[in-house]
Amino acid sequence: MSENKFEAVSSLLDQHDIDVDLLDEVKDDDKLNDSWGRYHLIGDIMRGESADFIDLELNQNIAVAIAAEPTLLAPKARLNFTQQVKAKVVHLIKPAGQFAIAASAAGLMVLGVQQANVEEQITAVPAQVWQPLPFGGVADPVSYNFATKAQPSQKQATIERQKRLHAILSDHNMQIKLKSSNAIKAIGATESDVPEQEFNN
Repeated sequence: MSENKFEAVSSLLDQHDIDVDLLDEVKDDDKLNDSWGRYHLIGDIMRGESADFIDLELNQNIAVAIAAEPTLLAPKARLNFTQQVKAKVVHLIKPAGQFAIAASAAGLMVLGVQQANVEEQITAVPAQVWQPLPFGGVADPVSYNFATKAQPSQKQATIERQKRLHAILSDHNMQIKLKSSNAIKAIGATESDVPEQEFNN
């Protein structure tokens, strides 16, 4: 059946183009006759006129039909020897695996608490400014019109490194002096408090 035939049946139902040949074809053809009946049923349901011929107790009829069907019981699955062995091994190993996971989690917690309770003795030192040098020692020019500078000699590079090393060492010495003077002040402050406490007693 072509789609045009079903559209013609639908338009015939809506009383648009009534064609006598189409009416005869609907009477003779079973598929067109079924579609004619379905279209009428759809129209009646949409208009609310379906109460006369639709069984509203459909769910009760379905429940009765299901109860009338025989019950089929499936047999229990039987495991072969290898499947039984695998099941027993899994049953034995599973608690051990759970215990291992719990023990490792507890160990990590203990280590975490120990690390959190350790007092840090390291004093924060200001970070040195890191100035990376390019691969060749000098940055490549961006433009081709750039005149290249003379490369510093090996002696100049050694002098620059020594200057940087000297600056780092002098900074380190200053920090040591500062720490020692702070430690001396702290010791002096605690010694001066002791006689006052003895005097007050």
